[in-house]
Amino acid sequence: AVVNLATDGLPTDETGRSNERLTSELKDKIRSLQRLPVWIVVRLCTDESSVVAFYNDLDSILELPLEVIDDYIGEGDEIHQANKWLNYTLPLHRCREMGYQHRIFDLLDERLLNKDELREFLTLLFGEAALRNAPDVHSNWKGFSAAVAHIVKNEGKEWNSQTKKLSPWIDMKELNRQYGKRRGLFGLGRKK
Repeated sequence: AVVNLATDGLPTDETGRSNERLTSELKDKIRSLQRLPVWIVVRLCTDESSVVAFYNDLDSILELPLEVIDDYIGEGDEIHQANKWLNYTLPLHRCREMGYQHRIFDLLDERLLNKDELREFLTLLFGEAALRNAPDVHSNWKGFSAAVAHIVKNEGKEWNSQTKKLSPWIDMKELNRQYGKRRGLFGLGRKK
């Protein structure tokens, strides 16, 4: 089950005031869900820094199945910093808001995906059949990239919050810039 909490602020009492006791109570109530088979999505409806910091800290402190999601533009900005090749579309954002859970989605705004994660993400995005016959992502990047380009060409365009225009799901030029050259362990490290 998904517990979806949409909020624009810190926990408050009936007078609208927030304090340490109330934030501690919220943490306890969320912690009590840990024994249940639930995925918690906190949808932030504000960009107020103290609120964002509180819920992001909550995510890191509680070690619960919890995802804190900023608004569409904010999430797009965060993901663009780590994975510039991805057009973080509104349909992807809506899936995450509604509780679709996969570890790859947690990584998108944290760091550049490694090649195995990239293939896994593209399989989630376009379907297993689309990439079934694609060359190996490690040993034949050019072939893999060509297969992805073919898929992307046949997909529609979506609104891109970074460029403010319709764009393909994948920026192939940026994808090849990020992954095309051989890199060290985990797809990072020095370029060869």
